Amino acid sequence: EKGFSESEMTDAGLILKNEEGKTHDRFHNRLMFPIRDNRGRTTGFSGRVQDDSLPKYMNSPQTAIFDKSGTIYGIDMAGTAIRNKDLVVIVEGYMDVIMAHQYGFNNVVASMGTAITEKHINILKKLTKNIALALDPDTAGEEAMLRCVEYENSLNTEVKVIILPPHEDPDEVIKKDPKIWESAIEKAVPVIDYTIDMAVSRQDMSTAGAKSQVENSLLPIIAKV
Repeated sequence: EKGFSESEMTDAGLILKNEEGKTHDRFHNRLMFPIRDNRGRTTGFSGRVQDDSLPKYMNSPQTAIFDKSGTIYGIDMAGTAIRNKDLVVIVEGYMDVIMAHQYGFNNVVASMGTAITEKHINILKKLTKNIALALDPDTAGEEAMLRCVEYENSLNTEVKVIILPPHEDPDEVIKKDPKIWESAIEKAVPVIDYTIDMAVSRQDMSTAGAKSQVENSLLPIIAKV
C-alpha cells in the first residue's frame, strides 16, 4: 500500500518467500517491537507470539541496516540517562527495558538476547565505562558474564553483576517494588567476584576434588585479569 516492491520488503526482512515463490509476512500475528539505532531510526523488528507457539520471539534477519551483534535495544531512549548516571544496565528482554523506562530507570538497555559482543561494549563505552549486567542466572547468562571478564580487561571498562531475587526477571522485580531494583543496582558486585562465587557455590569445598575442579575452572579466567 505504501509503494514498496516485493524485493525491497524481502531485503528489509519483512517478508519471506517459499519454495513456490509465494511471499508471506515474516511477523504475521505477532506483537511488534521496533528496534532503533542510537539516532532513533528503525533498523529492524522483533515479533512476539500471542500464544504458546515457538519461536516465542522472531527477530529481523541480518540486513544492510540491521546487525544483531551490534544492535542495542533501547539505546535511542537511554543514551542521555546513561551519560548522566555514568552507568548502563544491560538486561535480556524487551519487556525488561520497557518496564524499567516506565518506572523512570532510563539507563536500561537490552543486548538482543544474552550474547553481549565486543561491538555492544564499544558502543556503550562512548557513553560510560561502567556496565552492570542483570542477566538470567542460566547457562547462557553466565557465559555472557564470563565473556565480560575479557571485555573488562581488553576494553578498559568496569563490569558488575546485579543479583536479583531467585526466579525473577527485572520487569517482575521492578513491578513488585522499584526500591528492590534500585538496591540491587547499588549492591552490584564486580563480575570477577560473581564468577568466583558462582564456581565455589556449586561445589562441596571440603573435598580436594571439588577444590581442584574450581581451581581448574577459575585459573584461566583469573589469568586474564
